[in-house]
Amino acid sequence: MSTFAPYKAAFRDIGPIISRHVFLLVNGIIVAVVALLFIFGDTEAALFIGAITVFNMLLGIVQDTRARISLEALQMLTALRVIRVKADGGTESILIEDVEKGDHIDLQLGYQVPCDGVLLSSASLEVSEALVTGEASSFPRGQGDRVNAGDIVTAGRAMLEAESAFRDSRISQMAKDAKRYSANPSPIERATQTVIKYAGVITLLVIAFVTIRGLIVHEPPVDIVLNIGALASMLIPQGLLVITTFLFAFGAASYSKKQVLFQEINATEKLGRIKNLCMDKTGTLTNNILSVEKMHVREGISEPEARGLSLLYVRYSGDVSETLVAVGESLRSVPGDLKEGPAPKVLNALSFSSWRQYGAVTVDRDGTIQTIVIGSPDVLLDHVAEDKGKAWLAKLIEDHSHSGKRILCVGTCDSRDVSKGLEGVHISVVAAFIFESGFRQGVESAIKFFQDRGVRIRIISGDNVDTVQSIALAAGVDHTEAVVTGADMQSWSDADFDHKARACTIFARIVPEQKVRIIESLKKDGFTAMVGDGANDALAIKKADLGIAMFDGVPATRRLAGVILMKNSFSDLPGAVELADNFIGNITILSAAFINSSLVGLIFFVMISIFGYAYPITPLNVTLTNYFVVGIPAVLTGYWSLRPAGRILPATSEGFLARVLPFVVWSAVLQAAAIAIVFALGPDSLKVASSNMLVLIAVIISGFIFFALASGVYRGALARSEKLHIAGAALFGLALFYVIIHIPLAVRFFNLTLPLPDSADITRTLVVLLICGVLQYVLMRIFLRKRR
Repeated sequence: MSTFAPYKAAFRDIGPIISRHVFLLVNGIIVAVVALLFIFGDTEAALFIGAITVFNMLLGIVQDTRARISLEALQMLTALRVIRVKADGGTESILIEDVEKGDHIDLQLGYQVPCDGVLLSSASLEVSEALVTGEASSFPRGQGDRVNAGDIVTAGRAMLEAESAFRDSRISQMAKDAKRYSANPSPIERATQTVIKYAGVITLLVIAFVTIRGLIVHEPPVDIVLNIGALASMLIPQGLLVITTFLFAFGAASYSKKQVLFQEINATEKLGRIKNLCMDKTGTLTNNILSVEKMHVREGISEPEARGLSLLYVRYSGDVSETLVAVGESLRSVPGDLKEGPAPKVLNALSFSSWRQYGAVTVDRDGTIQTIVIGSPDVLLDHVAEDKGKAWLAKLIEDHSHSGKRILCVGTCDSRDVSKGLEGVHISVVAAFIFESGFRQGVESAIKFFQDRGVRIRIISGDNVDTVQSIALAAGVDHTEAVVTGADMQSWSDADFDHKARACTIFARIVPEQKVRIIESLKKDGFTAMVGDGANDALAIKKADLGIAMFDGVPATRRLAGVILMKNSFSDLPGAVELADNFIGNITILSAAFINSSLVGLIFFVMISIFGYAYPITPLNVTLTNYFVVGIPAVLTGYWSLRPAGRILPATSEGFLARVLPFVVWSAVLQAAAIAIVFALGPDSLKVASSNMLVLIAVIISGFIFFALASGVYRGALARSEKLHIAGAALFGLALFYVIIHIPLAVRFFNLTLPLPDSADITRTLVVLLICGVLQYVLMRIFLRKRR
């Protein structure tokens, strides 16, 4: 894999990245302001404003590109590969992006067909076209048949001749759309887009007002233009979406240290929003590696005969699932020699499929034709012909299902072809394999973690009811008495799914298409995540609000998941969710600071406009205040995101704006009123100045006070270290402001008015801001009490 691959990916996305930072309403307004300033002769102001605007855009593009490169580098760890057969018969593992026209690809269970092609050979191949057509059924495909890009191999094996390169395939285009950097906005991103949209509309109205007012009172054109630039910079929180995306990418990179890999940049937020957590049993709760604990042989059948029939299926069915691999290993490990004789002629082969829950192979051995069926005992039981065999199998199910054991039944039948179903087929039971598979490490504590958060755990499995129920109960899942089977659900209407699925915890004997319907129904009840590892989980993972896959799961499932657990451990999720809570809390704080700054500017503008005053801040003044009001908070929240301390509030299902706006709006009213009082109490010379130093000081201090209080509102009680960070940031800001006003070039660049106001004016300003801060603190306590 090329070291430069992440950079190539970032280069491919450079267009959207640049667009996000350049083609913004506020930038368009600033460009117009710069052009008008040149026209009106204020070249210096135009150059300064233009330079700072370009600098901010470049800084955002660089940060965004670095985030894209980091995310792409992480995604390369799970890049999908296929097996290509070389001309000399050898094989090589290649990235699916490297598939070329004419390549011969070895399709195996769980692989996603990389491009359209024709099957050169087929060993009981079955594919699901769910990702392309939405039809969840699995269909057989034989030699000479066509398969389509995006199909998932659900059973068997085949050799494909590619008709096109992967880059030209339909699935390649679908993948580009699905994986587009930040193309699928999260709730926070959608909320910030809404804020920016309405801020833009308000800004256009304000610009119209400023222009008309300026013309009526014969204000100099340069002053009108500067007012427009300042208001546009103040009212539109243009950096809000950019910094949110950057923090999400920052989070995605930091999660890799917890062995949790993000394939969606905003999966950070989605992890913290989970209300319904659905999971498969095998490979999620339990280990994916199965082993045969014991083979039970029915009375009247010799053990060598049972082993021989089982081995015929293993060797000639084309089945390569974990279950059959375990059976094969157990047969080879038994002392004694399995006499095979001449290789039989295979007449029909049907690999085991989760859609059918059985498989079969028909062989001709020296004129004796025999069909061996292997599958779930619950499925085969109704078709067992002999009463003794049925009673034996039923007793076996009863004895082992309650202890959470998985059972696979072997039998023979009187039909040569069972591909269309077992209706009318008579089965003679031969043997049954009992499997053991322990819990994945830490599963019980992970289940408790989620249930303590109020998350409803649901187990969706194709296994026997008693088996699934006993495993869930042992893992500590609540409400395991709420059980339903796939057979029960066959008669459900859409309304039944929406109503009844929410009440169930255990879904047993479920086929993949039912799994999808369950997910779709639960999504209507709240944010739903699906954890899985098998081909039968792929479409459910795609349909869920957040898909989570095990790293050792089938390639198709990994490709569709938003999150991959690199150590294949469900117990890694709690740490990732806690980190998500931390990031969501910090993103909320920073978003609140942006929105508050815009609202303060708008409300202050309305207040002074009522009394006929022009906006006393220039565009470069706004740039300076933003460095203090949102710049320093951005640095602190970024640090807190990586090094959390104190108690972090769990993310809630409450709408982002509904959670953020109340405290932001009331604080903004208090702050704007305080700034207006500072403006009113200041000297007359500053009331008519284009840059009012007292107002700048009031904006910076009140904004920083808001950030300090918002940190407690949106993240919970701050740790002592975090309080020290805020105090340190305040001292740093004070020192930086002192340095700036004593550097002539900086004073000129940021268009500051000197000399400084006298000590009396400063004292009055600080007293007003202190009173405002106390009122904001009382407001904070009120909101915290309501949240409790």
